[in-house]
Amino acid sequence: MKIYSFYLLLLFFTSGSFAAQVDMSKLIGTWGNSDDGGRTFWGYDKYLPDGVLVSWGTTYGVKYNIEAMYKINRKFKIESCITITKADIGEEFVGESWCDEILELNDEIFKFKSDDGEITTLYRQDL
Repeated sequence: MKIYSFYLLLLFFTSGSFAAQVDMSKLIGTWGNSDDGGRTFWGYDKYLPDGVLVSWGTTYGVKYNIEAMYKINRKFKIESCITITKADIGEEFVGESWCDEILELNDEIFKFKSDDGEITTLYRQDL
């Protein structure tokens, strides 16, 4: 029983180690959404220091401008949680909320995983 408890405690502390190592200040700035590895971009997400996220672009032939609030949650993993506050593509999107697990964040890429397991990579635009 002591060995089992030790492994649970070890898992508890090591599972949060990635969260402690990520420099979340690197999130601030503009990131490009791309379907071809960063050669071309269809949309942009700008994270501001005050917790505001501004997104714009064209997807599926529809132009969009969205404003949201974001919050970073840290526990066993790091999550970026977003709530839409304004959307020019329809009021039904206002209030939508979700969290994505941050997998990697550095000076060049921002990689995250959604609830359905889809992994998205964004590319820094303002270095």
